[in-house]
Amino acid sequence: MTYSILITNYRKPGTTPEQFRAGCEELVLFLKELTGEHFPLSHIRHYIQRTVRYAHRKTSSHGFPDTIYSTLQEGPKAEGNSELNPTTPATVFVGAQTDADWDCVSELIFADETAFQAYLGLMMRPDNWAKIQEAEGKVIDSAKNKIVVVGGAVVTKKD
Repeated sequence: MTYSILITNYRKPGTTPEQFRAGCEELVLFLKELTGEHFPLSHIRHYIQRTVRYAHRKTSSHGFPDTIYSTLQEGPKAEGNSELNPTTPATVFVGAQTDADWDCVSELIFADETAFQAYLGLMMRPDNWAKIQEAEGKVIDSAKNKIVVVGGAVVTKKD
């Protein structure tokens, strides 16, 4: 039976969704190279779809916003957006924006718990951990990371 973990990651403040995704993809390639044969059987990443939405305070006499925001950090928070994602809301069908403040959920699948422990042991070596922290720190707010063990998965497919 395989052994799986789920990880939720949050963007570092000031990082766009595009920068976050590119940085995470670089990080995974780095981890694959670093851990070699101990890399998981699969590392699946699901990124939250985010759209840029600003609140414009004033419009010109022609009906256009009189201020154009050049970066995500310059635009004010649009109504309904969360504090962590003031200008980049998720498409939430049920729940609130704050329920989807994380930016990526990853599933790492290992052959078994022993394989996971070997991967973790390699990552936690002080020389490796420092490199991982540096790479992660470019785009991920590591203080908010959550990691849990999956108790089982059931897949139902269309006939």
